[in-house]
Amino acid sequence: MLTKHQSSETEIFSSWITQFAKHLEQKDAQSITSLFLPDGWLRDFLVFQWDLRTLHGHEQILAYLLLNLQNPNDTTNKTSNPVSNFAVASDEYFKPSPGRLPGSISGGFTFSTLIANGKGMVTLLEDPVSRQSDHETSEWKATTVFVTLDSLKGHEEPGALRDIYLRNPTWSESREARLKTTSKETEVLIIGAGQSGLQVAARLQQMRIPTIVVEKDEHVGDVWRRRYSSLMLHTPKSHHNLLYQPFPTNWPDWTPGHRLADWLEQYSVSQDLLVWTKSHIVPPPSYNWETGKWTVTVDKKGEIVTVHPKHLIVATGFLGAPHMPTFDGQEQFQGQILHSDKFSSGAEFAGKHCVVIGTGCSGADIALDLSTRGAASVLLVQRSSTCVQPATTVIEQLYGAYPEGVPVEVSDFKSHATPTKRLFEILSQTRNLYWDREKGLIEGLRKAGMQVDMGPNNAGVLGLVYTRYAGFYIGCGEKIISGQIKIKSGILIEKFTQNSVVFEDGSSVEADVVIFATGYHNMYETLRELLGNEVVEQTPSVPINLIDEEGELAGGYRPTGHPGLWFAPGSFPNSRLCSKYLGIQIQAMKLGYM
Repeated sequence: MLTKHQSSETEIFSSWITQFAKHLEQKDAQSITSLFLPDGWLRDFLVFQWDLRTLHGHEQILAYLLLNLQNPNDTTNKTSNPVSNFAVASDEYFKPSPGRLPGSISGGFTFSTLIANGKGMVTLLEDPVSRQSDHETSEWKATTVFVTLDSLKGHEEPGALRDIYLRNPTWSESREARLKTTSKETEVLIIGAGQSGLQVAARLQQMRIPTIVVEKDEHVGDVWRRRYSSLMLHTPKSHHNLLYQPFPTNWPDWTPGHRLADWLEQYSVSQDLLVWTKSHIVPPPSYNWETGKWTVTVDKKGEIVTVHPKHLIVATGFLGAPHMPTFDGQEQFQGQILHSDKFSSGAEFAGKHCVVIGTGCSGADIALDLSTRGAASVLLVQRSSTCVQPATTVIEQLYGAYPEGVPVEVSDFKSHATPTKRLFEILSQTRNLYWDREKGLIEGLRKAGMQVDMGPNNAGVLGLVYTRYAGFYIGCGEKIISGQIKIKSGILIEKFTQNSVVFEDGSSVEADVVIFATGYHNMYETLRELLGNEVVEQTPSVPINLIDEEGELAGGYRPTGHPGLWFAPGSFPNSRLCSKYLGIQIQAMKLGYM
C-alpha cells in the first residue's frame, strides 16, 4: 500500500515490481492476477510459453498463469522459480515515469530465468476502488504488462567488433569462408528479400545463425522499384528505419518508394547478407521428419542447387496475386485496363479520361498522381465505405510512438508493450481529441458523395493498418472536395463499351484507361504454390489473417504447427523486433530447450 499523492513514480513502480516478483517466486497465480486491473492485459513473448501470446482480463490471465507458471524454460525442474533477479530500469528511456495515458506510470524492468535474460515493461493506473475510497492508501495496478525473453544465456547478441589487431584472418578472408560454409551448411533459408526478409536475415546473422536469403527478382529492392513512381511511405522515417542501420540524418522525413528500393539493396551489402537474387525454389520443398531438415531445390540464376536447412522462413508478405475483376464487354474496350500493381506514373496518361476503382491507399495515391500530372478527368469509384483521417492526425500518432531522436529499438519495445487490441481501445477512446481537425475533411468528402467511416471500433486509420493493411485513405481529399477528382460511391461497374464504363445505375462515363486498385488475393493460394498442399495442410497457423483473436500476428514469428516452418509478416517494426524472438526460438531448438 502506498500513501496517496506522497510517493514518487519510482517508489510506486518499485513496490509493484516487488510484489510481482514475490508472487512469481511463490508461483501464486491468483496473487499475480490480483496485481492487474480487472480489464488488464498480459503480453508474453516466450517467457511462460514458447509462443507470442496476449491475455485480457482476470479470467484469461489467471487461467494462463495456472497452466504455465511451472517454468516452461526448463521442463525437467519443476521446483525452480520461473523468473527471478528482478531489477527496475534506471536508464533514461525505461525508468519509471508518467506514462502516455493520463494519470499512469510506466517503466521497464529486467529479470532472468534459468536459461535466459528477460526484459519487460508495465503501465500502472490507480485502482478506481481505492481511489474513490476515503482511506489514506491507494493501490496501483497494471493495465498492461509486457514480458519477453531478451536473449538466451551464453548466446547474447554480440555488438560491433572492436579489436583493431584482429587481422589474421582478415575481414575479407573471414567473410569468404563464412559465405562458403553458409552456402553448404545453411541452417536457415529465407524466401523473400523485402524489408522483412532482410531484417530477419540481419538479426539471425548477428545471432550467428547461418542464413541464406532467396529472392526471385534480379535486384534486392525491385519489389519497391516496380511500384508507381510517386509512391511515398505513409509513415515517418523514425517508424520505418531498418534494424541496426538508421537512415542518415539528412534522409527525407517521408521516404520515396524507389529510394527505399536502393536503400534495401545497399542494406543487404552493408549488413553483409548472403542473398541469392534472380533465384527461386522449385519444386515445393519437402521436410524429413527424421532428420529435421528440409530439402529445398533452388534455381539460382539458372543453376540448380539443393540445400538442406533446418528452418524455412517465408517472408513474402501477406499479399497474394493481384485481384483483377472482369466485366461484360471488357474485350471490346479500346482503352487500357490495368491493375494498380502495373501502374507506373500518371504522366503516361496525361490528357486521358481515367477511372480508378478503389479508394484504398493505392487508389487515392494513383488518382492524385493522375490529376496532378494532367489527366483530362479522374473518376474515383468507391465500392464500399472508407476510413478517412487527415495525414496530420496519423502523423501525430506515429510520431508519438516513434519520436525523432529516440533509438528505434526503444520505440519498438515500448510500442509492443501495448497489446494491439488495447491500442484499438485507446485509439477509439481518444478519437474525439482529433475530431475538430478531422470534421472539415470528413464533412467535405461526405458532401462530395463519398462514404466515410471511422474504422473498426472507431479506431481510425491505424486500426485498419493493424487489421488489414488496406482500405485506409489519407491522400487526395482536397481534390475530391474541390471536384478536381470526381467520386462515384456504392455503385459498381456493370459492363464496358468500346470507349466507356457503364455502371449498375445505368449511368456511364467516358474512359481511356481503367485502373483497378482492387487489392490482392489472400496469400493462402500463393503459399500452396510455394510450399505445396501437403505442407500447407499440416500448418494450422498459416497467416491468412493479419491478426488472430488475441491481436497477435497470425502465424508470425511463432510456431506454425509444422516443424521448421516460420512466417515473417507485418510492417517494419514487426520484423525489427520480432526477428529477435524468432532467432531465440531457433537457438532454443538447437540447444534442446524447445
